Amino acid sequence: MWRFAEEFVLGEIDEGLALWKPSVNVCTVHPREGGWVADWPDGDNLPLPEATIAWLLWHIEWWWSDTVSRVKSGPPIAPADHRWTGGTTGIAAAKQQWDELLATADLDTPVDWLMPDPQPLWFIASWVNIELTKNLTEINQVKMRRANLDS
Repeated sequence: MWRFAEEFVLGEIDEGLALWKPSVNVCTVHPREGGWVADWPDGDNLPLPEATIAWLLWHIEWWWSDTVSRVKSGPPIAPADHRWTGGTTGIAAAKQQWDELLATADLDTPVDWLMPDPQPLWFIASWVNIELTKNLTEINQVKMRRANLDS
């Protein structure tokens, strides 16, 4: 999935595309000192907002950073505490940290994570790949929507 991300998704994203709003009801990011701050959708207010590509990129960075921290027995990283880097380099850095962690970790080690009970690292690694796949699909949907409006 990472190869797909590098070859077909991440290299085509510029700031204009990342910040493009597919509707008036969106989750996006906002520049602040120290980086970009992301909106967090309120699940009680329907319909849920659409995500900008920038928000989806922030989301990948956040959950990957949070997962790496938890696997290393660090504290969880709250969504409000993660600042988007403003491009795709943060995702590449998070991927490198993840690869380095997996190269030396025992995949059967239980990790306190998002589930009520600790899960083995192999389970979490599977989730990471599924989450990356889902987010890349969402990014491509927004890219296609924008391209179709421009054609």
